[in-house]
Formats: sequence, structure tokens, C-alpha cells
Amino acid sequence: MKTKQFLASAAKAAFALAVVVMMSAVFTACSKDNDDDNPPAPKTQVVALDGVEKPIVNAEYIDEKDGNYSLYLYLSADRKERVIITLNKDLHMTGSPVKLTEKEKKHTGKWYWGVEYDKPDGTILIDTWGNPSEDDYPVFTTGTLTISGSPESTINIKLENGLVKGKDGKEYSLTISYSGPMTEKKKKKK
Repeated sequence: MKTKQFLASAAKAAFALAVVVMMSAVFTACSKDNDDDNPPAPKTQVVALDGVEKPIVNAEYIDEKDGNYSLYLYLSADRKERVIITLNKDLHMTGSPVKLTEKEKKHTGKWYWGVEYDKPDGTILIDTWGNPSEDDYPVFTTGTLTISGSPESTINIKLENGLVKGKDGKEYSLTISYSGPMTEKKKKKK
């Protein structure tokens, strides 16, 4: 009789262990399915320099007239660390990617694209410009800039796959993701 009780007890334990293993596999599979259905949202309101993400703490613009704009994305409260993007609304705020690897075709009256990154001490690290007449300003090795909307209401800025040589001769990766309103910045009187 003791043998039958022992075998029955062992069968119960084996069955319980099998149920635990199967349920664990089911929960793991369900968890994986949920991750596939709900991928994490892409980060916005950040600038990443060499993979180090920095939140955009404030965003301002200057309407420079004739559709030309300067956009300021501040990465520090003292406003020294920042990205400045210069552009023309008709040429660059179209929702189509602008190739930062090329100088633009010559045109008049409308600004060429420009991207500048200022370090925490306020000195310029990255200074690029799409003006074909200016050889002193580099373009990106890789990268696109896509802007849609308007700084007066809601603007969407996406700089992707940016790779550029800094003023120190080193190569840097730069990405930007911003979506939201901007405050109008008053021009300083000269």
C-alpha cells in the first residue's frame, strides 16, 4: 500500500510542476505579444549628441521676415547650451526631408538651411550651412531634417541620422526630436 501512496504522491507533484511550467510559458508568450502590439513611443523633446540625450527645456523662434525663421531649442536653463536651426518656411517647413548632406541650389531672398549646436559654455561646436557659396561651413556626412507645421502654432522637427564634423575636427552624431509650440523671441535691438 505504501508504494501506491508514494506513486500517487509523486504523480501529484509531477502534475503540479508541469502546470506551473506550462502557465509560466503561457504568461511569457502573452507578455511578448503585448510588447509587439504596443511598442514604446519614440522619444520627443530631446536632442542627442553622441547618443547622450538632453531634454529640450524651452523652444523659441524669431520671425526674420519674408518666411525666414530662426528656431532655438534650449537644453539648459541658462540658455547657453542650445541648437539653432535657420530656415525658410516655404523651402524647409514642408514635411519633406531636407538632405543635410548637400548644399542647396542657389536662390535669392530665402534663407538656406543651417544647424548650429552650442556647448554648455556657449561656444559653438557644430556650425553647418546649406549655402552653396559658403565653403567655410560644412554639411553633414549623413542626415535629414524634416520640419512641418509652423512655429506660431505647433511645429514638428526631426533631425535623423545626423553625422557631422564639429569645429574641433571630431565627428559627432546629432539627432533632434521636437513636437509642440514655440514662444516668439524678440530680436535684440542693435
